[in-house]
Amino acid sequence: MWTCGKCGQRFVNKNQSHSCGKFSVERFLEGKSGYAIGLFRYFLTEYRKIGPFDLHPVKTRIALVSQMRFCAVNKIGLDHIDIHLVLTEQYSSDCFRKTDNLGNRFFVHHLRIHSKSDVTSEVRKYMRLAYRVGNRQHLVSRRRGTALCRKGRGATNA
Repeated sequence: MWTCGKCGQRFVNKNQSHSCGKFSVERFLEGKSGYAIGLFRYFLTEYRKIGPFDLHPVKTRIALVSQMRFCAVNKIGLDHIDIHLVLTEQYSSDCFRKTDNLGNRFFVHHLRIHSKSDVTSEVRKYMRLAYRVGNRQHLVSRRRGTALCRKGRGATNA
């Protein structure tokens, strides 16, 4: 892990491009409604049930990071929070408002949470998948798949 000497953020890649500055969760929450802050805290509590992570506040969002960023709270509105989950496949679901394709490598799935009940079992499934991305488990799976193909396993003979 590489740590930026200016802001103290930790990254997997040395000299990782980032918004370098002294940002805080407290500053991000300033002036927000008590209801929305409660949703934010609930979301983090629910995510911590999946596994540990660090919070990396930047100017425009708060990222959730394990080995890499896998989720972010992009906005705290009056009665909602906007988040995104980083996944390695594009999923179609009514819970997503939109999806950004980052070069067919990552798919950023955006959703809005208005109440605790919006964190459904389906949303939790995607949260777990994003957490796997944050721990770079998608790379281990790809390596195993590649190794299996090289050994001839899984291939069909015509």
